[in-house]
Amino acid sequence: MYSIKLVKKVFLIFLFIFLFWFAAAATDLIRVHSFEKPIFAHPTATADDGGSGTYKGFGWRIELEGNFMPQDEFPGVTQFEYYLGDDLIYAAIRD
Repeated sequence: MYSIKLVKKVFLIFLFIFLFWFAAAATDLIRVHSFEKPIFAHPTATADDGGSGTYKGFGWRIELEGNFMPQDEFPGVTQFEYYLGDDLIYAAIRD
């Protein structure tokens, strides 16, 4: 039927894709947890302040608010919600 080598190659390809996806999702979570903008998720609906809004990755979504204008006293992300699919995974507010 299928050769063992083909099955191993397909498995390794799927494993590599999953590991890359996991690393990208985890990197974005770590960045927003450090109150910085995500790297891999792209903005889909943002405000005119330069960064607040919705960021979407492949399977995850980040809703964030922040101070992104040059005159803001404490620049960066002030609060965020991290969703995996439609499930809220983590949320935080900067003090």
